Amino acid sequence: MALTQFAQEYDQLTPGEQAQFAEAVRRLLADGLIWREDENDRRIYAFLSRRRELVADYLQVAGWELRFEERLNIFHVVHREHAHRRRLNRDTTIWLLLLRLIYAEKRESMSIQLTRYPVVAVGEVAGRYAAFFPGQVVRKKTSLEEALRTLQALKLIRAAGGGSLHAGNGEQLIELLPALEVVVPAADISAVVDQLSPYNRSTAGEGLAE
Repeated sequence: MALTQFAQEYDQLTPGEQAQFAEAVRRLLADGLIWREDENDRRIYAFLSRRRELVADYLQVAGWELRFEERLNIFHVVHREHAHRRRLNRDTTIWLLLLRLIYAEKRESMSIQLTRYPVVAVGEVAGRYAAFFPGQVVRKKTSLEEALRTLQALKLIRAAGGGSLHAGNGEQLIELLPALEVVVPAADISAVVDQLSPYNRSTAGEGLAE
């Protein structure tokens, strides 16, 4: 779309829609994704559903691509040159990959679940880590605590009963959210397993012990 055409269409928006346009762009660039089922995202999601092309044209000028995952009800942005990507530290990345693997396993499982999305206990996640990386003694799960906080803020996981997640509560349930499929696509699952292989455990570093 030419800039003149964009300007014409933007001028046709009501003042309220222009405010929503600005908020949608800001939230997309700040959060990375907008999910319909997040209470704080619903209004922006509804606006993007109506004005997707206009927002996409605006973002495209700055090198951003607006994508829509219809099955997951998620809008998200990707930079064409992979700039401005969220950088996770090494340990948080490992926890993310582990949670993505558990999400895939539970999605494929035929077991009955009481929540809409797969859940896993905090203690089970720590146990799976120990299985992938034997020989590492976890005295304090400080990196897990940080990872839970970071990944919850990124709308990748949430506490099944609401509130915040804590590494010290082994029985607390983590609800694994569809956005995990966006950040680690299903096609990359085999690569996830390889990265979590005990033979690659040296990549985990010493971040868990303190």
